[in-house]
Amino acid sequence: MPKIQIFGGGIAGLTAALLLEKQQQDYQLFERQSHWGGKLQTTLRDGFALDHGFQVIQSAYPALSVFHRQGYLDESRAFGAGAWLLVNGKKTLLADPLQEFPRGLAALGHPSIKLTDMWQVIQLRNALLNQTPQSLFSMEKNTTMDYLQQRGFSSAFIEAFFRPFFTGIFLEETLDTPSAMFRFVFWALAKGKACLLPGGIQTLPNRIVADLNPTRLHLSAQQTAVDTNNTVSLHRSTQVHYFSVDTDLGLGKFIALNAEKHGEINLLAVPSAVQVGYAPKNKHLLCVSMKPGSSNSLKPAMDSKAVHHAVEQLLGVNIDAQWIDSIQVNEALPTDTPYVYQTEKLDLSQNETVAGVRFNAFGGLVNPSLNAAILSGEQFVAAVNSRQTTPI
Repeated sequence: MPKIQIFGGGIAGLTAALLLEKQQQDYQLFERQSHWGGKLQTTLRDGFALDHGFQVIQSAYPALSVFHRQGYLDESRAFGAGAWLLVNGKKTLLADPLQEFPRGLAALGHPSIKLTDMWQVIQLRNALLNQTPQSLFSMEKNTTMDYLQQRGFSSAFIEAFFRPFFTGIFLEETLDTPSAMFRFVFWALAKGKACLLPGGIQTLPNRIVADLNPTRLHLSAQQTAVDTNNTVSLHRSTQVHYFSVDTDLGLGKFIALNAEKHGEINLLAVPSAVQVGYAPKNKHLLCVSMKPGSSNSLKPAMDSKAVHHAVEQLLGVNIDAQWIDSIQVNEALPTDTPYVYQTEKLDLSQNETVAGVRFNAFGGLVNPSLNAAILSGEQFVAAVNSRQTTPI
């Protein structure tokens, strides 16, 4: 049986290691950083859990089933199905009209939201829920913006909701991301929930690592993998500012979107109102996620006082908030993926060395999602098993 080397301790690498562990196969997992989880990273400070970027787990992602079975998503708690729209110091709740009935009807009082838009949301929701995840990637080949316009959404509704909401997911404001990715994310939101785990996003990789053989795990590893494609990945960046506050600022379990066309803030959220472990007792954690840049063209960081003032302008009230930290993630989201659901059967011929089989688990995803990272790890292990059972 060949020795298996996994390079990269993000979710793809950890998924492969977990499956190999369960099969009692020989493997070694190497991670050059000093932590597991890749981009799923959380910094703990004075009782607060600061995720590196505003991150959630989409409970409906099909590939998460392997983690559900292991209990790694136990105790997850969900954000509300919708968002506050912040305009001129006032907020209006735009909620899923079916998941959050009757609260979802309140948005009809917003000047940018028409009954026809709400009807289009329901129609889109029903249409996508009738599709399989795979088929969502094989429909129209256009941008998210083109897709929304073709579906008949008004420009006002796109600007007030879709642009700020999906800017926070795609990390780009023009909505040029292929519509296949929009359909998949919208499908997941309609089918499931956007969840947090206790103590931050890094709880997920930490739970996986706890079930692995520690003698096979190597952090701050000197071993490096060879990129057989010799490619340089392009990424988008994100920046978040964290503040300690005494209340949830009236936001509760819903995120709040900057529905105005100006300003550097994209969204606000209070994760401690959703999940335990994000803030100490009698305190709340305010996450301020900024509008994105690209890793080779970063927007200059706003100082904490300017961010604090911008938050007050959005909410229309003065708030007592103490700055905790600001986190810049330069390689938050890859932009050069093929945007498909899953590739064909993996060919291990380029992964074989005299030492065995290697898995470069640090890139090459088919789309920028947690779902794709898990499938990547699963596909590698399936290819290894197929190779071992194929007669020579």
